[in-house]
Amino acid sequence: MYSLSGLSLVSLALAMTSPVLAEQNYAVSDPAAACPVDPSWISNPSMPVEVKKSGSDGSSTFCDFYQFSNQAFLYLMSQNSKGQRNFMDQTVYPVLEFDAKGNPVNSCDAQVTGATLRTSLDKGDSTSISTEQAGDSATIYAQDGNVVYYDVRFDKGMCSLSGSAVELQKQNLVNFPAGTTEIKAAWKLLSAAEVAAGTFVTQPQTIGGQAVTLGLVGMHLAIATTDHPEFVWATYEHRVNSPDCTPATAQPASPWTFASASCTAGLPGTAISGNDCNFNNPLKNQTAPTGAPTNICRVYPYGTAAGDLKAEENVADIKAQNRGVGTLVSAPGAPAGMSVLGNYFNVGALWVSDISKSSGGQGVPNERGSLRLANTVAETTYQNVDLQKGFASNCFGCHNYVGTAQKNSNNITSQNLSHIFLDVKIGQGENVDVTSPKTISDNSAAAGICGGTNGVCQNAASNLKWNGNWTNVNTSAGSVCGCTAM
Repeated sequence: MYSLSGLSLVSLALAMTSPVLAEQNYAVSDPAAACPVDPSWISNPSMPVEVKKSGSDGSSTFCDFYQFSNQAFLYLMSQNSKGQRNFMDQTVYPVLEFDAKGNPVNSCDAQVTGATLRTSLDKGDSTSISTEQAGDSATIYAQDGNVVYYDVRFDKGMCSLSGSAVELQKQNLVNFPAGTTEIKAAWKLLSAAEVAAGTFVTQPQTIGGQAVTLGLVGMHLAIATTDHPEFVWATYEHRVNSPDCTPATAQPASPWTFASASCTAGLPGTAISGNDCNFNNPLKNQTAPTGAPTNICRVYPYGTAAGDLKAEENVADIKAQNRGVGTLVSAPGAPAGMSVLGNYFNVGALWVSDISKSSGGQGVPNERGSLRLANTVAETTYQNVDLQKGFASNCFGCHNYVGTAQKNSNNITSQNLSHIFLDVKIGQGENVDVTSPKTISDNSAAAGICGGTNGVCQNAASNLKWNGNWTNVNTSAGSVCGCTAM
């Protein structure tokens, strides 16, 4: 099912492209503190349950979060007894499915019958807001002209989680249960030579009636724990995706999957707005399988700028983990299916410091880790993260977390933290309750607040309508509107 090479072929590929595979640039030096990897992450892979607390004050260190993220990544990439990578096991991590019109279908049954791949996003149409580029309908094409596809997987537990505020209240659920996991992946069509080189994690697909092989170029992980119901957000990329927009040291002009040699050689000048290279300005709403190549460069290596909170510690821990994981997966005796992971790196992770407080706000005071985190192939146009604005376009900019100390703190019914929960429930044929920004006092008020094109239901997703139900019974959710598929 997978096109994987032995250690010798991967080592050769790494050697041939070693300048490109070197660590992404960063302008500050590393402190001496180490952040080790654990060999058991590949010898006996397991999904971590909680972020450790290694701090002298009993708190979790930055390193603890990166160890958590990488242990999860390596588990999901490990192969089961059938040779299938764990994150592709449909019985554990179903893939989100849609019909021909873009409406969600049942992703929780045993069969994959709907479409799973997308190329662009428009928040205003009837499709999900979860399976493509973040935010603005961007479509990107690799330098070979092939489009990038996106799909989403989630842990099976979301299938049995109620969308009813009444039922959630009975179960005392305010946040998604520990272990809730969402996986968003970006894929490019591989050439025969790329398949033979074995430097990509792959999946077989049928596109346009043709059997093809897709290669993984980027992956988001979002994992909830008891101590971190806001999810720990981590993102990974292939090492030859994109150069740095403002390189701190010399970087090779090629080969990059998403940047031409001539445009890369001209950085940082070619990244200026209006330049013919048109960096980070992809076309919108494209659906063709081939198109003009997109030039992409990384605005903030490791999602961090000098001067960000604990910037040096954050970057040092990411680098230490990336080095350690690279050594681990390429070591003699490592499972053959893991060696290909030497071609990927952790860009960074994001979490909150105090779960009683919300994310966001000017300067994002409650957020920690890579405060400007973005994936170049999943958030191409959202990389210019300004922490001093009311909206900082990192993970929490779009996936808002409401702290447990807030009056209305239910992050399930808000439909803000998870962008796929609605799709999962509606695809199962279930109704969902969505928190209203206004208090609903009676049926008359409910009709005006919940219904219509500007009502709560259609604001949550344009393929939803109010089903006539509402309630105030869930104290953590406040007033909610009952929504159903049109």
